[in-house]
Amino acid sequence: MRKWIAATLIIAALFRLLHLSNPPLFFDESIHAAILKTLLSGSYKYNPAYHGPFLYYLLSLPVYMLGENEFSLRILPAIAGVLTSAIPILYRRYIGDEAAIFSSLLVAVSPIIVNYSRFCRADIFQLLLTALFAYFIFRYLENVKERRLREVRFERSTVYLVASFVCLALFATLKETFYPFAVIFILFFLFDIKKFRLGDLLASSVVFLVIYAAFYTNFFTYTAPLTNFSEFPAVKAVSYWKYQHDIARIAGPWYYYIELISLYDFPALIMAAFAIFLKVKGRESEEFVSFIAFWFLASLIFFSYMQEKVPWLAVHVLFPMYILAGIGISKIERKRLKIVAALFCLLFATYGSVAVNLVNPVNPAEPALYLPTQYDVREFAEKTKNDTIYIFTNIGEYWPLAWYLEDHKAYFITSSVEGRTFHKGSYVVVNQTNDMHLDKELLEHEGTMVVRCWTFWTKPDLWRIPEFFIWRRPLTDVACMNFSVYIAR
Repeated sequence: MRKWIAATLIIAALFRLLHLSNPPLFFDESIHAAILKTLLSGSYKYNPAYHGPFLYYLLSLPVYMLGENEFSLRILPAIAGVLTSAIPILYRRYIGDEAAIFSSLLVAVSPIIVNYSRFCRADIFQLLLTALFAYFIFRYLENVKERRLREVRFERSTVYLVASFVCLALFATLKETFYPFAVIFILFFLFDIKKFRLGDLLASSVVFLVIYAAFYTNFFTYTAPLTNFSEFPAVKAVSYWKYQHDIARIAGPWYYYIELISLYDFPALIMAAFAIFLKVKGRESEEFVSFIAFWFLASLIFFSYMQEKVPWLAVHVLFPMYILAGIGISKIERKRLKIVAALFCLLFATYGSVAVNLVNPVNPAEPALYLPTQYDVREFAEKTKNDTIYIFTNIGEYWPLAWYLEDHKAYFITSSVEGRTFHKGSYVVVNQTNDMHLDKELLEHEGTMVVRCWTFWTKPDLWRIPEFFIWRRPLTDVACMNFSVYIAR
């Protein structure tokens, strides 16, 4: 077992750390870097649009030690991703050694989980904490025969329940996804409420509330979240994301995540379905497996319903799916067929992971990537370090340009470019709208800077699917946000 654990960790580390700084910061990463500055300067206030606050406390340590760059912003998510790949090994007491090994390897090479372990976002930290929560709470529930709900006493096992609530509290301070998952988990464990002791629940709840309050009040230096109902984090979070759902900010079809998972993990999805089939047939009686199946199906249904269809949310569906897939593979009775199934799942996922994360991590053809920033942005920033730059664009379009040009003599202007004059040698960068109104008489066209590209792949041209799998070509036409670059003469 130790050799398998070591091999899994090495594979996971290679996928997550190799060329970690290669892709430029994506849109969200650059915004998180900007929010991090407010924490470091002492002016941070929680805003559900940008998540946190625990995310920014996590990111602050490597940035403080190494300076702000792509590597320092991504190294902790990468480490969290490596640790997440090892969590299924902890589950072996419930699912067996074989299933734990297969599950762990699938998490280690998962195209989407690997990608968002190489990304300055909160999702991989959430996934790690959720996976640990599942382990700790089932460790607590192992010895329940002599427990009574109304008992108020503390035992060694109390530590496991407290640890599970610590994981939930940190999850709650990372991102608003906590609230639907809290409902999902409560629904499952509500039927087992008699297995908990009142004293254990009270102690764990106090710990949860202290951690929750500490982070959202900047360690009790900003008390509005506790004294003003409208500022209470849960109220702000649920109100904000309900509004985003109502307006369908990033809409997509209900089958978005099924399509996404099928493109990268279809064999594992089949094996997960096989494990659920065995559970329904009664050939798998372990309660932990029931929890994993419930986690997988409930999260898939919830995210399929919500009008916020983005690839990083798939990690919350994929992790329990991989546990189920490992169980399904381990239950195959014929050894040769079991090996074939395991290899097919692992090779299919590995192929996609190499393509997404190592070969071309900015390829807009990859549905796992959301608005990938192109290399032009970083190349332009490196070329213009000592120059004056005027960027004419709309609010929101200038990320991640604003991050890459923060130490430049760069001016971001959201008003019209008409009637403007520029000093000789200055760079003038305009979006497509401003390019139509720019007086180009004293300007020399330097080229086009591609900032980010995307495809609307949810209605793919089916005949392109073989080309996607073989050459990673787009399933639909590619669109890009381009800026025209000029030099004043």
